[in-house]
Amino acid sequence: MAYEGIGERTALFRSAAQLGVQAPNDLRQAHKLVMETARYKNRLEALISDLLRQGGDQRIPHGVTSFLLIMAYLKYVENKPERDIEQNVRWARQILGWKELHPYERAIALIASGPLSNEPRRELGEDERIALQTCNPLWFVERTIRVFGRAFALKMLNRNLTQLPLYIRVNTLKASARSEEISKMFQAVELEQPQNVLKLDRARSVLTRSDLFRSGSFVLQDLASIVAGLVASPGSGEFVLDLCAAPGNKTTHLAAIMGNEGEICSIDVSEKRLSHWVREIDRTGVTIAYSILADGRDIPVTKKADLVLVDPPCSNTGVFARNPDVKWTATSQRIDEFRMRQYSILNAAADHVSSNGTIVYCTCSVLPEENEFLIEDFLRSHHEFRLVPQLPFLGSRGLRGMDLCQRFYPHLHDCNGYFIAKMQRTD
Repeated sequence: MAYEGIGERTALFRSAAQLGVQAPNDLRQAHKLVMETARYKNRLEALISDLLRQGGDQRIPHGVTSFLLIMAYLKYVENKPERDIEQNVRWARQILGWKELHPYERAIALIASGPLSNEPRRELGEDERIALQTCNPLWFVERTIRVFGRAFALKMLNRNLTQLPLYIRVNTLKASARSEEISKMFQAVELEQPQNVLKLDRARSVLTRSDLFRSGSFVLQDLASIVAGLVASPGSGEFVLDLCAAPGNKTTHLAAIMGNEGEICSIDVSEKRLSHWVREIDRTGVTIAYSILADGRDIPVTKKADLVLVDPPCSNTGVFARNPDVKWTATSQRIDEFRMRQYSILNAAADHVSSNGTIVYCTCSVLPEENEFLIEDFLRSHHEFRLVPQLPFLGSRGLRGMDLCQRFYPHLHDCNGYFIAKMQRTD
């Protein structure tokens, strides 16, 4: 992970393949352990840092560091009994080798014995304490307090400590798809709004292994993302441009809204992600969509679209609760990089919208730099566009007076942090 810059999930499954681990239950348990350790990473690092310094350890192998973090998680977050801790130590010695772990036996013993405090050190500044208490990056703590105020920010930051529910969108393109059957099978609760959406408070691994999933009867999609598709609401027979479209959840939703009548051109820069898009299109029975491997900043299409959906790469600050590993790869320095790319994609999209057509811009970021600030800049240089009302409106109003924009927050709406803006061409 450290050398190649890959995430915890990718590293886990690559390691499992190398070790020949194939049992689904073992992989699920390992994945949960790795992801939950990542959720508390900075707090766990602080807990063990003093021990390593006391032992005079300077440079620690990445494998040993990962093991110590997992061990600290089991001890201080999960409160696992001593026998479970000892079993994980035995497994670590088998995997890493006793010679690799021998210099760190004192740290292992101190972690296992439990003398460490779970409270941040008093000499830390206020924001640093909040970062450790809520297990969020310091830069993100500082940014959210400045934007939202301390009380609101603390609620949002604390929500990142627990997993979000899963949402199921019933695929109306499949005649066999019935929300009652899906609800009963997975013990899910059907929402009043939006229709054909179910909520699971706990992740159930059987979802993607079920016949209903294989047949395309439902799609796993976050609530805010589903609302974005409903806000876009393309009409039957229209031409839609779906930019940054992979892995395909929004494409399949748009096709369902259109009743599989019309045309959807899905563009993405990643060949790997588009391969997943192809599988989703086939699984869900979509017949009106086709893909183009291209950069959304340079759209190789001449036909004007009734709707352009822009879901550009972003900081992912809205998904810290669902995918805790991304907390530690996001940086404040990258926000400007994302913003420049987002604006370039949105600017390119504007040239491909027909008269009276619409652009729906959305991100899974809670930061205004990637949302309201960017929309302000866009409208300032594109007088032919204006913000228009959104239906359904299930989130909170946008910041900076952008009441027609829609925001979702994990602690308020029990889904990913999200932003949606809908703009219509008026010339």
